[in-house]
Amino acid sequence: MGLNISSTIDRARNPERYPDKSKGPTFDSMYGFPDGRKPKIAPYTEEEMQTLNIPLEKRDYCAHYFRAMMLCTQQYWPSQYAYCEPERHAWDQCEIKNKIDDAKEYERELRLRRRRLRKEEVAAKLNSTEKEISNNEE
Repeated sequence: MGLNISSTIDRARNPERYPDKSKGPTFDSMYGFPDGRKPKIAPYTEEEMQTLNIPLEKRDYCAHYFRAMMLCTQQYWPSQYAYCEPERHAWDQCEIKNKIDDAKEYERELRLRRRRLRKEEVAAKLNSTEKEISNNEE
């Protein structure tokens, strides 16, 4: 419990050290990937998801699994729990993988921010020591 409180206080005091998930990444998404990176592409466009009546909270990279699960549920109602388990499992696994990818992206952003701040601190220390040396020589 103490760790949660102290990290919350640190976030409030030093917001520049922590990424904001709502704003998205601030660093180049290809930075650190010399061979490139596989882009995440949503299976449906926003208009297609609207016409398919996919709820707003389910409109993500796993929408096609959710759609398959909903179609199976409609087809096998009221026994959908017996027949639609593979579709539900595929959707759950996709959601878990999506959350893991989000957590990895957050950690990457956090590491890059802290690295940038460390470099800025080192550069500031070097500049201040250079100024002190030049002032002493005069």
